[in-house]
Amino acid sequence: MSLKTSQPRLFFVDNLRVFLIALVFLDHLAITYGSPSGSWYYYEGQVGGPQAVIYLVFQGICQAFFIGLLFLISGYFTPLSYDRKGPKQFLKDRLIRLGIPLVVFIIIIEPIVDYAVVLANGVYHGSFLSYLSTYGFFGFGTLWFVELLLFCALAYVGWKKLSSKPAKTHAIPSTKAILAFALLLGAITFAVRIPFPISYWSPLFNFNYAYFPQYIGLFVVGLIAVKGKWFTNMPKDAAHFWRRIGSAALLLMLIAFVISASSAGGINLIFGGFTWQSAAYAFGEQLFCVAVCISLTIWFRERVNFQNRFTKALSDSSFAAYIIQVPVLVFLALSLQSIQLPLLLKFAIVSPIGVSLCFGFAYLIKKIPKVNKVL
Repeated sequence: MSLKTSQPRLFFVDNLRVFLIALVFLDHLAITYGSPSGSWYYYEGQVGGPQAVIYLVFQGICQAFFIGLLFLISGYFTPLSYDRKGPKQFLKDRLIRLGIPLVVFIIIIEPIVDYAVVLANGVYHGSFLSYLSTYGFFGFGTLWFVELLLFCALAYVGWKKLSSKPAKTHAIPSTKAILAFALLLGAITFAVRIPFPISYWSPLFNFNYAYFPQYIGLFVVGLIAVKGKWFTNMPKDAAHFWRRIGSAALLLMLIAFVISASSAGGINLIFGGFTWQSAAYAFGEQLFCVAVCISLTIWFRERVNFQNRFTKALSDSSFAAYIIQVPVLVFLALSLQSIQLPLLLKFAIVSPIGVSLCFGFAYLIKKIPKVNKVL
């Protein structure tokens, strides 16, 4: 049984996706301008004391939910796309839309950005060709997200091929069931972070396994949720309860953070390993994630369920903006390198410029013939 494809466009989901992708840009700019946590191409310095705490709290809150919610949204629309296009066309479209940006990033964007950074930092003075000959394999960078989406799409096609059962309509789960799911997600996350702490990135695929339970779990939830239209049918009043749960979970995360930061082991205690701080943070983080996914989706549905020319342009450009964020944000930072300001202040000033440029350049790039079919 195929899913109905005549559903009206969910403008609030488009707007929510734009918001989440903008948070990704802010997270990367935070690393550029002083955050002591995170991996990025270019660092202008590192702050300490209260400024470091501001960055860490901001990034901890964002990273607890923003990519997971993007996977939830992707999972939600995957069955609709699959049933509308059929397996062959769906797979072809995924390979084009996700595979081509991956290849372009690896062989063009990543080498150019890396070369520009080493030149700016004065650690390399040779030509671009000589740099390529000595560097070796360039990585997936921020496109690990696109890479994992492609794996998820391939897995879904394989599952549909093996499964002969029609898709079932699942009612919105009870509060107890959702809480149980969040706690299970927390337990699995804690277990995964014992061998693979948050600071670990796999050298082959550039995956951060510490967040995999959340990403894969929410993608699967999206697959299940679409036929019952959970995004549109979730009761409005549910947001009040989940905001309280989210606040309590955030408090648990902050307590684990403060106690870890003031101990001999430092904040690394919450990043992974067999410690109570890591367990508390993992459970709090996943409860917070689930709570934010529900409450934020409802908030956008009730408050931002519209589209005008501006929001449509942002929505249409969001995927392209994610793809080109690395050169845009890095070259912006390099161009402003000579401007001496306190790093936190510079982050606050550059952030709206960086986000605007990512979406602006993406909008222009999509005007190029045939590019629109990919991005």
